Amino acid sequence: MKKKLSLALGLVLLALIAAWVAFSPARVITEVQLNGDLERLKPAEVEALVAPYVGQSFWRIDLERLHADILHLDWVYKVKVKRRWPNKLILEITEQKPVARWSEDGLLNQEGDIFYPYDIGSFQRMVVLDGSAIQSRALLQKLQVFQDAFSTLNWTIDSMTAQADGVWRIHFLSGVTLLLDDHDWQGKLDRFIRAYPKTHQDLRKFAHVFDLRYSNGFVIKQKTPQSRPASE
Repeated sequence: MKKKLSLALGLVLLALIAAWVAFSPARVITEVQLNGDLERLKPAEVEALVAPYVGQSFWRIDLERLHADILHLDWVYKVKVKRRWPNKLILEITEQKPVARWSEDGLLNQEGDIFYPYDIGSFQRMVVLDGSAIQSRALLQKLQVFQDAFSTLNWTIDSMTAQADGVWRIHFLSGVTLLLDDHDWQGKLDRFIRAYPKTHQDLRKFAHVFDLRYSNGFVIKQKTPQSRPASE
């Protein structure tokens, strides 16, 4: 009986020692693993941010704060922070993928979310979208719809604004502007796409603005004589 009791106590002691070793505050983070296909975010930026966390307790490290700190870095879209026994942090970072510019100093990612990196100089040729921030996702979706429609005319959008009065102001690389409101916009757009090739060549040549905000047609506003090239 005494031997069985001694054995049981020994097993309990071993379990307590093992638990203390496993969960001891003395167990610290000594290694960081960075995962992700990074193009613009520099690993050195992440390393500098994570450095203060190295040496902290494996169990007591503030993962939520580290997660928030990394999200504040330019070009970080998503991040997962995990611990791996016995001493490692694993960071899985998804980078922002810009698909359009937003107003003067922002960018839109593939989900239509606005972000503001320090430098957007290399994205000057992207389509520029503008409007209320809460419209950013819807505006990106409309851009795709409109560009698909105007591709039949070989027109390329270079900027689009959702105005406060519900009007889309669409500008094209050719220099012309198109105005379209949200009332039966699909019908108005389809009618314009069908009618444009049939309009007189001179009207198209000097067109400056196409106003589609009419229920029974559209208005063509022409360039002023002063703004037309002398050769024309």
